[in-house]
Amino acid sequence: MAQASNHPRLPMIPWGDVRRRPEDRGSNSVMEIHCPLCGQVLKVPSRAINTRCTHCHKHLYLENIVIADLSGRTRINTCGDVVIEANGRFSGELQANSVHVSGRMIGSMVATQRVTITRTGKFAGVIATRELQIAPDAIFQGEAFVLHEDESVTHVQGDPIGA
Repeated sequence: MAQASNHPRLPMIPWGDVRRRPEDRGSNSVMEIHCPLCGQVLKVPSRAINTRCTHCHKHLYLENIVIADLSGRTRINTCGDVVIEANGRFSGELQANSVHVSGRMIGSMVATQRVTITRTGKFAGVIATRELQIAPDAIFQGEAFVLHEDESVTHVQGDPIGA
């Protein structure tokens, strides 16, 4: 007499209906980033957290960072986005794809795409970016340099520091 198997039978999956590639599922599986060191445009998987630039061969971090309270870091370097929330505080050097300031920041900031300072945001220092948005009620002390597509630079002067 044959013994019954204790292994459960798995249901048959209709493999013809399964879309294997992320592009086939309609998801954005590749994102474009700008290397902050050489400016080269790179295509990387959207789930990647780090990569190496194919042009300058430097290691790049891709993670998004949220600063919700006093940050102990004095330097942030990422190809992702940085958000400084309303209770967030950061002082030091910051380099990112885009920066959204709702809290306070003192130092220098380089954003390869855009910088947004909301009405609750306070910034003192130097900014270099391609697009700058400052809310009317925001406090901006220092200066900003905005690089345009024709490679011209606009200099924006905020309130003098110490005023």
